[in-house]
Amino acid sequence: KMTDRFIRSIIADPTKRIEIGDVERAGLSFRMSPKGNASWLYQKKIKGGKRRGFKLGSFPSMSLAEARSAALGIQVQAERGIDPVQAAQDATDLIEAEKLCQKSVKVILDIYIKNHVEQELKVGQSREGRKRQLHSALVHHYNTPMSKLSRSDLQSIIDAKQSEGKVFMANRIRAALRAFCGWAHKRGHIDSDVGALLQSAGKEAPRDRTPTLEEVKTIWSASFDMGPLWGPYIRLCILTGQRCRSDILNMRWRWIDFGRNSYEIPNPKNGRPHIVHLSAPVVSELNELKKQQVNRPSEFVFTTNGKTAASGVSKAKLQLDKYIQNYWFSLGHKPSFDHWVLHDLR
Repeated sequence: KMTDRFIRSIIADPTKRIEIGDVERAGLSFRMSPKGNASWLYQKKIKGGKRRGFKLGSFPSMSLAEARSAALGIQVQAERGIDPVQAAQDATDLIEAEKLCQKSVKVILDIYIKNHVEQELKVGQSREGRKRQLHSALVHHYNTPMSKLSRSDLQSIIDAKQSEGKVFMANRIRAALRAFCGWAHKRGHIDSDVGALLQSAGKEAPRDRTPTLEEVKTIWSASFDMGPLWGPYIRLCILTGQRCRSDILNMRWRWIDFGRNSYEIPNPKNGRPHIVHLSAPVVSELNELKKQQVNRPSEFVFTTNGKTAASGVSKAKLQLDKYIQNYWFSLGHKPSFDHWVLHDLR
């Protein structure tokens, strides 16, 4: 029979762990490690559940009588179907959930961008565009507790953008907010998905701007004033008809097969790799770009630092528009060159 006196007489075995069961309290055992650390362990099957192991305390700070008493308490709970381990975990989860609810929109947004946007969205315009949309939309709610962010708050953001006549942008913001709130809800940052029922800003009118041949010639001529980086970039957009930002600006040399005069876009917007055949003018432009990297080779065709694809397309487009207007007026056209975007070249 196990007694305190017997337990004190036990000497550690440096080669193995000693474990002695208590015949008076089934499931209770005394353990001593090879280094002499002694403790109490109780094992009990929860009614309707799994078998659990409970570390009760260390010996001699917890006596045999105290260990038996603690084991009896757990036994009573287990026979009622109460799992102390699960109950403790549920209490911890509740505390953590309450803490999360008190975190601000900015804190949760930063977590979302780090763990989802930067991991799941394509590098480039899609990823950066989503970041800009979320930050610009939620900037006035940064300090609001995430649990207090309402559907009305979010709908007001969409409606405000719609009132400016920017239906397309309002719908993009709606999509970004819905994705953010859905993610936050699934991870317990908010109790309900406040973005699920957000209303759209209306039907978007499809863009049907197609530059005329005269306009394309003007863009082409103006590109030669854009320097050794942006000039070839504009001309490749015209010559290939591919997506200007994702497929041209992010182009890698490894995508290009000069032997077959083609390049393969591995991960286009539609998700299906496709091959683009390159005309002689395109190959000529690429060869000139390759010469620029003789002393500073890079995997990117268009780059300023050698490590990433070039940035600053919007600023370059503004400068190009100035050159275009000058060429346009020099040709005798009185109305200004109509507004256009790079995507119109496709």
